Amino acid sequence: MSERSAKARWTDGLVVVSIVAVGIIVAGALQAPAEPELTTAATSPTVEPEPTAPEEYVRVSEPVDTSAPIPGCDTVVEADEERFSMSFVGERSYDNPRFPWFNGPKATAMSDAVASALPDDVELAFAAPQQSLLFGPIFDFGDGDEPPYSGSTDAWGVVDRGDASGSVQVSVQQGPHTVPDCVAGSLDERKTLPDGTVVDLLDTWAEINGVRTISRSVQAYTTDGTWIHVSADDRTNTPEPANSGEIPLTLPELELIATEPALRVSTPVPPGTPPPSEGCSGYTENGGPDLTREDQQRLNSALASVDLGAVALDRKLDTLQPSDMGLDTLCMASNVVGADETLQLSIAGGHNVPVEDEIRPDPYSGTQDTFRSLADGTVVQTSAGYYGVTGEGDGDYQQRSSNTVTVTRPGGTRVQISASSAGYQSLSIEMLESIALTPGLEVS
Repeated sequence: MSERSAKARWTDGLVVVSIVAVGIIVAGALQAPAEPELTTAATSPTVEPEPTAPEEYVRVSEPVDTSAPIPGCDTVVEADEERFSMSFVGERSYDNPRFPWFNGPKATAMSDAVASALPDDVELAFAAPQQSLLFGPIFDFGDGDEPPYSGSTDAWGVVDRGDASGSVQVSVQQGPHTVPDCVAGSLDERKTLPDGTVVDLLDTWAEINGVRTISRSVQAYTTDGTWIHVSADDRTNTPEPANSGEIPLTLPELELIATEPALRVSTPVPPGTPPPSEGCSGYTENGGPDLTREDQQRLNSALASVDLGAVALDRKLDTLQPSDMGLDTLCMASNVVGADETLQLSIAGGHNVPVEDEIRPDPYSGTQDTFRSLADGTVVQTSAGYYGVTGEGDGDYQQRSSNTVTVTRPGGTRVQISASSAGYQSLSIEMLESIALTPGLEVS
């Protein structure tokens, strides 16, 4: 397996961090006002526009009786009302040595365990892996924090159960072996299981600008120092944020997820478990149709018959998944086993069939491009060339070769496949073209 695949790096332009305090989960992003442009030229007096009123934000939580006893708690303390907002720009990685209990294969094993723990009649919404209960890299707050308690790995997704639809989030971190106090408003009941795990249960609601969201959550504190938080509510994001009015998972079902042994920091990963699939992307010119799970299965079935000969991939061609950019594209990314060579494939509808006379190639690009039309109106475009990659160190420069084939069908389906290599390229233009022209790779 290549180093790139093993690391499975995620790069985020902006990560909004949720900080879990005792019974309080708050997320936010702070945006500084734009600075005026610096100039040495003389300026004329300007009239400042009237400031716009900020959008009203009114949050109402379920009332809390701080004097009421909580089953399973000897004492109850009042909530700490401190709230935090933080943003960070940077790169996250599955192989952070500050968190030795966690890596890519561990994330896969945890994700598989959560998916298996969902009831049979609960369906995970079709979405990109990052929105399909896939555990992401632990956010590292920096060298000033004291691991292993400075971050968590989180998984999120939307699930459906009959008329009920809502989001589910699972957060796992290595925490102290002590159990926090019972905080008024953060739990309705505390239980201690036979193995010593402490479980807090909560069923509550909150209103933002008059819109009520109902939610329930389970917080588990295991004997090996794992803190697991599982929550579900009635909010969806498909096709746009809304509330279904019913939570698709019960508290006992959330408890089964929170006490799943595979989520614990001390649970070993089964041998041969791969890292999570890397994200991929594509685009459509005119906003192509959203693709479905049935489209995914049909297209993957067509790709399963492709023979790559002696070329071995660490992730097979028939592993198309929704693009990070939306459901109008299915894609996959892979690496050639034993070589510094990558492969990317995307399929989408909604494209215009290109016309050769309208294409203006760049004579200075250093690529060799071809264009031809097939008898059925399909257009095949190829491009071969080189490009440079600059690393982080001084003088760290690498030249890579690149082959790309783009097939556009008369119905608007576009199949684009590209390969990049730092040495000998085993995925030739001819092989890529053969893959792109595989029968059955069309969307309606």
